[in-house]
Amino acid sequence: MRTDMHNTKYRLLALVPIDTQDGIDPMSAITAAAALAARFDTSVEALVLGADPGDASAAEAARCGAGKVWLCAHPALGNGAQSDQLVAAFAQALSRLDLAGQSAHDDTRHLVLLPAGALGEEVAARLACRFNGVALGHCADMFLHADGIRAVRASHGGRARLELTSANATWFATMRGPKTTAGATPLAAADIVRIELGESLPPPCPLSHVDMSDNKMRLEGARIIVSGGRGMAGGTGFSLLDELADCLGAAVGGSLPAVDAGWVPVSCQVGQSGRYVAPEIYVAVGISGTPQHMAGIDPGTRIVAINADPEADIFNFAEIGIVGDWPVVLPALIQRLRRT
Repeated sequence: MRTDMHNTKYRLLALVPIDTQDGIDPMSAITAAAALAARFDTSVEALVLGADPGDASAAEAARCGAGKVWLCAHPALGNGAQSDQLVAAFAQALSRLDLAGQSAHDDTRHLVLLPAGALGEEVAARLACRFNGVALGHCADMFLHADGIRAVRASHGGRARLELTSANATWFATMRGPKTTAGATPLAAADIVRIELGESLPPPCPLSHVDMSDNKMRLEGARIIVSGGRGMAGGTGFSLLDELADCLGAAVGGSLPAVDAGWVPVSCQVGQSGRYVAPEIYVAVGISGTPQHMAGIDPGTRIVAINADPEADIFNFAEIGIVGDWPVVLPALIQRLRRT
């Protein structure tokens, strides 16, 4: 698929922060950019940022579809870089690439993608402010035209689709890549450039460490999440969710009513006022599917719903739905999984 872009040149940049602890897949920005590049006849440049990104990072970036890899090293970046440091360091790197200057002197338009998730969206929005660009937020799809860009976003918890058009020359967004690599580039064919960044970064915010003695899997980066809601009718049901999560290698989440009732800690809350999650599979048990809850789930996630109410809104989003009482369904499901 290719639109008529005349003499307009699009430059696709994927920003890859490798020194974070947010559970994001840093290379996902490259696979998303590569999928767009294949449709609109352009190439992908990856800015891999870390304390000392090396050949392994370059090889992974090329495998995900980057034709050119900028290895951007800053000695102040360590494991667990926060948004302030990432914004400042990426701004330095983009300035070295003359992001603003090139657009001002020719017809080049820049689309800058970051990994999907809260951290990526924050960094994208703040970089858009720095470079007089447009923050598109988390997009499900994009279309590049000679006169600008059209971005598609989910709205109202996935109940509606929002289309944004912009004629600006620079855009920042997050986007999930496809499950399979769109077009890998052999490392030998990729152009590798090393950049040393030296300008000072903001100091990190002080963090307090919480002892996670239960050793549960984090929601961020989990491939499968098992989540419970008001329909669980008590904390006993979450013990079964823990067993189901153990069988699936999943993290455990909960809706706002479950958090308010004290059945699950606030750190596990999924929704508009909680965490934004992007697992491959989301198992919703006793969750009605309000817009506030669905706003916390990536539109690309496949949902399995278990609910006693056949009219529950969650079934409008689910690929697999089971109408039944969780005290009956969950033990049977756990027993079957343990036999396999």
